[in-house]
Amino acid sequence: MTGDNSVVRLDQTDKVFHTRHFFSRDPKTQIRHFYQKRDVHAVRDVSLGVAPGEIFGLLGPNGAGKTTIVKMISGLVRPTGGAVYVDGLEVERKRLQVLRRVGVVLEGTRTCIWPLTPMENLSYFGNLKDVRGKVLRKRATELLEFIGLAEKRDVQVRQLSQGQKQKLAICIALIADPPVILLDEPTTGLDVQSSRAIKDKIVEMTRVQGKCCLVTTHDMNVAQELCDRIGIIKDGGLVACKPTDQLLDLFSEQVYEFRLDQSPDTRALEAIPGVVAARVEEQGDGPVCTVQIEPERDARSAALYGAVGEFQAQGLRLHTISHRQQNLEQVFLRLTNGQPHE
Repeated sequence: MTGDNSVVRLDQTDKVFHTRHFFSRDPKTQIRHFYQKRDVHAVRDVSLGVAPGEIFGLLGPNGAGKTTIVKMISGLVRPTGGAVYVDGLEVERKRLQVLRRVGVVLEGTRTCIWPLTPMENLSYFGNLKDVRGKVLRKRATELLEFIGLAEKRDVQVRQLSQGQKQKLAICIALIADPPVILLDEPTTGLDVQSSRAIKDKIVEMTRVQGKCCLVTTHDMNVAQELCDRIGIIKDGGLVACKPTDQLLDLFSEQVYEFRLDQSPDTRALEAIPGVVAARVEEQGDGPVCTVQIEPERDARSAALYGAVGEFQAQGLRLHTISHRQQNLEQVFLRLTNGQPHE
């Protein structure tokens, strides 16, 4: 949770889907089983908040419940338990007011109407959200320029590329100038240039305009690059929710790499209090000494100072020091019980 300033808030939210599967008549017995009931627990007791000016990433395997959460926030799906709030309004009770405060782009490009032009799409969806007249025309023109579609304003959507359709979907989500933007897989299937443009616009919407943005994605690079905080969901439940840098440190071993002009005496390094192990790798531009130290902060500090002092005592020249850190994909796999390759 981000506190009382959260624009989007889920409080112990649950969602159970009740499914019914129909069967045909048995040709031998002529008995018909009309349906088989099954309950699917899509979201389990999820609590989280997203603040204004924040990009929150929601990650999880297929079927984990990400899209269901997006649909509950936007009022498309009703929660079974708990509550969802947008800008202080409970979505279930104030759905019409919430719809004017939320812009949503669901996975895929059929958010827009293909026989219409981008300008006609924006006019249509703007009218649905009570944006009309000069305000609508001005805002639609600004959005198309903002997203890089001004030259395509009068071209039928069916003639646009997938990336351009995705950009138009974002414009449609923004036509009512909502404080909350929900983006479900916004860069799926896009080329590098289109993906980069959309990521830049997401950053501008949050950092400059102060909007609250929730992004679901399977692209770990997108999440690691964009998101201030990340929630990882598995089997409908939230297994982690932390600032991105803290999440990356969650399983990070305290391993440091020292690039030197000559190979050091590793036995002397391992005698330093707080140093767990040390080894040297010969690389093309010189030896690299990898030192693993204890995770406790004071011990880590003492060990680092001790290692640098030992290099100096051995008459070695130190070029660089780097902390080996895991990437988001490795953290994600460990939290969802996957096994990352070595």
